[in-house]
Amino acid sequence: MRTATLAVVPSIAAASPRAEDAGLVAAAQAGSHAAFAALVRRHESRVRGLLFRLCRDPALTEDLTQEVFLRAYRGLAGFEARARLSTWLHRIAVNLVLNHRARVPAVAALPDDGRELAIVAPQDAHSPGRAALRRDLSAAIARLSPAYRSVVELHYAGELGYLEIAHALEMPLGTVKTHLRRAKAQLRDLLPEWSSEWSPRSATEQPAIAAA
Repeated sequence: MRTATLAVVPSIAAASPRAEDAGLVAAAQAGSHAAFAALVRRHESRVRGLLFRLCRDPALTEDLTQEVFLRAYRGLAGFEARARLSTWLHRIAVNLVLNHRARVPAVAALPDDGRELAIVAPQDAHSPGRAALRRDLSAAIARLSPAYRSVVELHYAGELGYLEIAHALEMPLGTVKTHLRRAKAQLRDLLPEWSSEWSPRSATEQPAIAAA
């Protein structure tokens, strides 16, 4: 009678999702293709969902999903374990969508306490004023901390609501709101020359950036 032999393999089933990711990342960084494939399986669905919410194009979503994990594979050696892998992947996804759009909205409505600061660009997308706004707004957003920048880009360019951002970045809802409020205050300080007017606004209205 033959005795079945069970292969004993390391198990991280009882670990937290973040600990599981850390173990797989370490293995992938050491050269394990199977570990990286496991990371893709764990995160692909959420990355794809985020990308679809950002671009609303099924075909583009699939292309960008593949690109996210291609860039993640190339950059995995530089990934630091103290960061959340999901947040890093979402950041790659956001950057890909923003690069694909390659545009800056014409009006940035940055509400605070029921009032909005409108940053208005000329209507002509090729005008010197519009180019100046594109340059200044991009530079100002780049000066925000990574956490603030992610929230701003997801909320305005990605048109995600607070709950969607909290889900995408695995961040408490209150933290999302605080980051966005502080980011808007910093942008107002960084872009005083574009502050054309203050206008009353309902405090309950969702902020938005009007597309060009």
